[in-house]
Amino acid sequence: MRLPQTKTTIALLTACVLAGTACSKAETGLGSESADAITGKAKAAAAGTGAVHVQGVWKIQTQQFRIDLRLKRDGGVGTVVTADSTIELLRIGQDLYVRGDARLYQGRDGRGGADVEQSAQALRDKFVKVPASDPSYARLSGFTRMQDMITDLIRLNGKLKKDGREKVRGVETLKVVADRGRGGELRVALTGTPYPLKYIPSPSGGALELFEYDQDFPLVLPHADEVLDYGTLTDGKDPSGKPTGKPTEKPGGPVPGTD
Repeated sequence: MRLPQTKTTIALLTACVLAGTACSKAETGLGSESADAITGKAKAAAAGTGAVHVQGVWKIQTQQFRIDLRLKRDGGVGTVVTADSTIELLRIGQDLYVRGDARLYQGRDGRGGADVEQSAQALRDKFVKVPASDPSYARLSGFTRMQDMITDLIRLNGKLKKDGREKVRGVETLKVVADRGRGGELRVALTGTPYPLKYIPSPSGGALELFEYDQDFPLVLPHADEVLDYGTLTDGKDPSGKPTGKPTEKPGGPVPGTD
């Protein structure tokens, strides 16, 4: 049987070859939707998850934070590494525990004084239960709050546009960019639940990957002999030696736990 070969058919096939792409059906499913709709579905999916693993580098101005956190609705656990120290965080319900080396509790300018130095030596490598009334509680616990980290954090500023596809941890994603990337980028899972799998806040803002959605994990209290209450040692001062009294700011501005 001979297939009809019209001038239109030949022209179409020629165009496909010259373009270097295969002629295929129009995009369907999530890929056929607008960039705004895709972003909205990704944020809704993230807000509805029961757990997530967040990992990557977060840069704000001259500060860089390497984050590895597992989060769920009633707490979180993981580490935040800065140029100054490594901070282990554990929150179970409203109870927040912090563990770090001596540098975490010293003033950055090295002028903490004898009392601060003594406290730093006593607190290093111990889990410190931070009272909710302490100014550092709100800043540090922000890292362990899933709503803050994946809902308030993911912000795209500017006109949204789809920008092709990319594999993230082996999963095909749709790329959404804001203001040609200057306002942030998001990678959204193309199949299954449209979870955000990668977030780039700005061209120089690092990148965070989000994975292991809805995979539960245990939150285990440290042994009693591993826990100290730094309030009795620092007289209520901020454990990093910074002045207290600064209002808390959400992610998207300064990182929780930092100036």
